[in-house]
Amino acid sequence: MSRIGQEINKLRLKKGMTPKQLARALGVSEKFVLDIESGKKIVSDDMIGRVSKALDFELGPIGLFASDDKLTPGNGNDANVRSVKKVAPIVSNEPVQQVWDDAFGNILKTVPVYDYKMDRIIDKKLLPIEKNRVEGYAKEKVFYLDIEDTDMSGFRIFKGDRAFGILENQIDKDGIYLIEYNGERAVRQVKKLHGNKLLLVYNRGTLITETVGTKEIKVIARLIKLEITL
Repeated sequence: MSRIGQEINKLRLKKGMTPKQLARALGVSEKFVLDIESGKKIVSDDMIGRVSKALDFELGPIGLFASDDKLTPGNGNDANVRSVKKVAPIVSNEPVQQVWDDAFGNILKTVPVYDYKMDRIIDKKLLPIEKNRVEGYAKEKVFYLDIEDTDMSGFRIFKGDRAFGILENQIDKDGIYLIEYNGERAVRQVKKLHGNKLLLVYNRGTLITETVGTKEIKVIARLIKLEITL
């Protein structure tokens, strides 16, 4: 059994789902689920996302199964499937997110989604971890930002889009940033000028620019790429 297969099997058991139930939720065959758990099939990033959604409904505490060594084995190659049907879930106070963090902590990163205030998590998304980094950036700094207005529509960044970003507190290069200026937070294209000057650019259909000093704004994050919902 592969590592990811073991983790999926573990979470399925803790969720109280049989292979057939999980297969139905994923829209695949029961054999496909068993092949994933046994390591016979390689799990794609897309399938990891689908499995995550199928198992994690964020309903608060979930039922966890008794440990595997207490499961009653069946006969032949279907032992694991039969054993699932012979155990009853017990109530646990362990939060859903903690279960995911324990299971996929070294494989997947739960990336938070924020609004401009960034004072609460409004959604989450799982992304694969490669060499302790997510999308090539330090995993502790990544997040998603829901675009709240049409200030950057001229740059094809519209309200409702979701941007992947990294936390930064200074302008090291020209780019699209989440900044705080005049007591409000906004997404702007920022360009470095001579001295301690910055050019802020936004476009609601008409290009508007403003020159400010570096100390007049607070840099919160740099936005890297955009996700568009069709």
